Amino acid sequence: MASTIIDISKYKMELLSDIYKNPTIVEAIDSQQTEVTPEEPDTLMYRNLFPYMRVPNVQNKADTYILLSVDIDRVNRNNRAYARYRSTIWVMAGLDRMQMPEKYSATRIDYIAEELTRMFHGVHKFGFSEFELLSSNEVLLNVNYLYRELVFRCNDLRQPVALF
Repeated sequence: MASTIIDISKYKMELLSDIYKNPTIVEAIDSQQTEVTPEEPDTLMYRNLFPYMRVPNVQNKADTYILLSVDIDRVNRNNRAYARYRSTIWVMAGLDRMQMPEKYSATRIDYIAEELTRMFHGVHKFGFSEFELLSSNEVLLNVNYLYRELVFRCNDLRQPVALF
């Protein structure tokens, strides 16, 4: 019986594409290193949006980042046609980038995390079950950066699962 390995990269790029196409998030990132036009929001890729967990070089100008990992949390042993995915999103900002204009009434990482939660929680796009927010935690990474970690889960039936 032939089976294929689940394409985690595809999931990451789908999530990141949704993120950079959201003008509210692009505006809130307010990149200090990249000029972003409404026609080309994907210019944030590999500058402010990463399909892996990357700690920015703190010698550079402090900025705002969204980092993403996708993991297979569990494979159904009786029916290998689906797996449970866990997607972790870090919304990271330098301490001097945390404050947003008064009209937002939130820190930058909280504001972006709330928008990401509105975008993804309860959505069926990524599997046959709802994309479910499991946790949202604020973490001090180091003396220069804070991040909010969002963990989502969903089950997927898109492809057969190959056990390694």
